[in-house]
Amino acid sequence: MIQVVIVLNKVECLDEIIKKFVENDISGGTIIDSYGMARSIGREDAEIPLFSMLKSMFDFDDASSKIIFMIAEEAQVRTISKIVNEATGGLQNPNTGIMFCTPVVYIEGLRKNKPETE
Repeated sequence: MIQVVIVLNKVECLDEIIKKFVENDISGGTIIDSYGMARSIGREDAEIPLFSMLKSMFDFDDASSKIIFMIAEEAQVRTISKIVNEATGGLQNPNTGIMFCTPVVYIEGLRKNKPETE
């Protein structure tokens, strides 16, 4: 099993990505709202003068992103990557997002099928 993490800065692509995941029998992800360090630096309560100056130079209001966490079979990773890259126009483009995977050495609570009733 593989943990797939997708930090999606192009949040307008989320619905298309999820639709394509479902069409390809990829499920079980969790999506959370997030924002990058630049937005945090720009918060009004930042006490460091340099950060306040940065805030005045950049618009941090729309700097939100989504993080998709999934556990997938290793064979699904290429399909997941293809879907994300097609939907976003390519993760190599600036301000699009990143995707990374890590091996899962232990997992509990993940069920492929519903338990049979007796």
